[in-house]
Amino acid sequence: MLNGLMWKLSRHKHGMSRRALDLAELYVGYYNDFGYDFELNGERFVMDALARHEPKVVFDVGANVGDWSALAAERFARARIHAFELSPDTFRVLDARLAGERFVKNACGLGAADGEIEFKDYGAEHSTLNTITASSYHDARVPFALRRAPLMTGDAYMAQHGIEQIDFLKIDVEGAEHLVLQGFERALADGRITAVQFEYGYANGDAGCLMKDFYRIFRGHGYRVGKIWSKGVRFAEFDYRMNNFDSGPNYLAVREDAGALIEMLRSPD
Repeated sequence: MLNGLMWKLSRHKHGMSRRALDLAELYVGYYNDFGYDFELNGERFVMDALARHEPKVVFDVGANVGDWSALAAERFARARIHAFELSPDTFRVLDARLAGERFVKNACGLGAADGEIEFKDYGAEHSTLNTITASSYHDARVPFALRRAPLMTGDAYMAQHGIEQIDFLKIDVEGAEHLVLQGFERALADGRITAVQFEYGYANGDAGCLMKDFYRIFRGHGYRVGKIWSKGVRFAEFDYRMNNFDSGPNYLAVREDAGALIEMLRSPD
């Protein structure tokens, strides 16, 4: 009976039918903990869980003005935090904000190759949108300028700084997450990165990288992958519904041999 009623209501594409669809989509968003509020979307849960493992080396790739790095410094009392920001204007804000020997501040980006790269600078008000990807869904509504900045691979950076192990790698680079991971190919293959948090959304679709591609990268290197929810991480095998750009915004990959950490992070439901 209920199915029949819903089918009849759905035949109309306006009025109450359209309102029901809007409410359903809103509910799904809330149910999936989809949002960018650190306190509500599960990022805080992940940080608090990882804090119990006392990470020593933390990378913030796409650090913007340093909000996440500052929070990481508060929660990871023994960690040295390497922050990367390729926009010179944004880096100046980050540099002034993050003070102390625990921060290693880098005015460059991380990617798939060493050298210099062109990026889209959306200005101070929209600096969180800056990206090295050629196409972005933001382009139609936010003006940008093309600028150049230095870029290097994560593997080269680790070698240059004598870093053997990264305990937590956080990546938020507006669609170029897969390129950052390519630059960490050796470290991932050798199991020298314990956990990786990465964003997934429309920007990744613009870059031509779906969730199935992230699973291929991580599963090929011995990682478990799961969506970050407000109360934990739901580690699961890949399902094509995960390609939905509303399935994020944040995922976590953890080495399979870090069983105790996986259980600590796992969502109870």
